[in-house]
Amino acid sequence: MGKLLRTSLLLALSTGLASARTACISAVSWGDPRVDIFGWADDKSIWHKFYTGYDWQPEKFERIPSESTSCPAVSSWAYGRLDLVWVSHADETVIHKWFGGGSWGPSWKEANNLGGYGDIDLIETISWGENRLDIVGNAFNGSFLHKAWTGDSYYPSGEEWENLGGNFSGLPSIGSWGENRLDVVGISAVTGSLFHKYWDGSGWSQWEDLEGGPFIGTPAVSSWSSNRLDLWALDENAELNHKFWDGFQWNGWEKLGGKFTQTPRVAHFAPGRIDIVGRNVDDNKYYLKSFDGHKWNPNVKDWYDLGGPYSSEPEIVTKAQGQNFFYVFGVDPEDSLRMKLWSGWDWQPSADGSWPLGNVSDPYPEEKNSFESDAQHVLLGTEL
Repeated sequence: MGKLLRTSLLLALSTGLASARTACISAVSWGDPRVDIFGWADDKSIWHKFYTGYDWQPEKFERIPSESTSCPAVSSWAYGRLDLVWVSHADETVIHKWFGGGSWGPSWKEANNLGGYGDIDLIETISWGENRLDIVGNAFNGSFLHKAWTGDSYYPSGEEWENLGGNFSGLPSIGSWGENRLDVVGISAVTGSLFHKYWDGSGWSQWEDLEGGPFIGTPAVSSWSSNRLDLWALDENAELNHKFWDGFQWNGWEKLGGKFTQTPRVAHFAPGRIDIVGRNVDDNKYYLKSFDGHKWNPNVKDWYDLGGPYSSEPEIVTKAQGQNFFYVFGVDPEDSLRMKLWSGWDWQPSADGSWPLGNVSDPYPEEKNSFESDAQHVLLGTEL
């Protein structure tokens, strides 16, 4: 099946969104109990809200000085550190801004221009160690491009990007199982199968065809420990497919049921544990499946109902490793950011309920940006 037909099918599977604008969320925790959530506002700015361990701040949403073409990517490599990357709406360059030491860099109003200039549509970011940030984006010729912050400089330098090659129908997904490891996957524009490439600390591998599919949309990568890699992708029926590297060989593909608008989000709060949350094509509600180290729950094909409907894909944020706890965030059709959590024993406020965290279409006006940034500085100091 060709690229155009697969793209058309993905759009058809998303018709459940017809009555609501599609929202987006990017979230990360730099350490228990801190959680930061970012999203894309109607005016193309980026909104932000964060949990201090006591409450959610600010009361509304602060507006990061920005003009983005799409949802930003956020990562963290250490306590108190955030890296925010997006594609500029003005000139389609890749922009990097960070939070560290209690303030935004290079300043509240400024950000670093990493180049790209129309070659990159969307980006993904990840950090496999302190002072390390990897950025991978899709080029319009079908290849993937890569840039990294190595601790004291960007590689390649200036506004240059490393071409990883390939011929892909959509966006990359990236993951890492440890220091000096980066895994990149994408869907072949020719066969619809999944291709995989990795950095092992000394060089890049060749692209490896992991077959399966044909797949649609954007795949996902996750890892629960060293030498373990899990890959996730939607087939043409929008069913979730799973393949994993166990340290010796590839296993799968296995079909896990469901029918999703995009590849579900995956989290691991401990080795052997997998939690997956996706948005259903038919009702836009969120559904959960978990692996407890021995078996899938409720079973291989079925999913638990987490309520809804939602206009965004879900976002999952875990606490520190080893804690049976995670958050699920989503934006509802009225633009309200909502949250629920798994406490380790039950869903709060309930299995199909959620708490409102404010309306994402009503951030603070631009003139209050500096004040809100200063408020965050004070809150960060109290945490430390």
